[in-house]
Amino acid sequence: MNFEEKKEAALKSAKIAINTSIYMLLFGVFWVVQDELFPNLFSPEPEIVQIDNAAIEEEYIPSMTLDSADVVNGIHQPTGLIVDTGVEDVMMTCGACHSLSLVTQNRADRDGWKDIIVWMQETQKLWELGQKEDVILDYLAKNYAPKNEGRRPNIEINEWYPLY
Repeated sequence: MNFEEKKEAALKSAKIAINTSIYMLLFGVFWVVQDELFPNLFSPEPEIVQIDNAAIEEEYIPSMTLDSADVVNGIHQPTGLIVDTGVEDVMMTCGACHSLSLVTQNRADRDGWKDIIVWMQETQKLWELGQKEDVILDYLAKNYAPKNEGRRPNIEINEWYPLY
């Protein structure tokens, strides 16, 4: 590379550096001006709306009924829930937000289920259950109470055979 080519390359690099600096300076000036004139342009404050709960009518939730063809050995096959008093309320309330397998895989006493409901109301936006809360708690405490079975049931061998 001769002197002229080096000179051209250096000038080209200088032009790129100057142009980049100008663009960065213009962006900085634009940012400062917009922040002074429109401080919430890129990060608006959320609008907080106060809801009057007394004015809200009870929300319509369609009834979920159990079809006897879906029940096998006391278990509602589509949901896995034990069929008992309050199962429809559990299906509508719990199933509105998450899979009902979250219900069937957990075990707790009545106080434990109450704590879970309170936690969901405080952190997961679960609505107040009103009169249904006692029905749901009764169902869950009866059908999904803790079991004292240990790690697994003992193996029972009914027939022994010789190993060769």
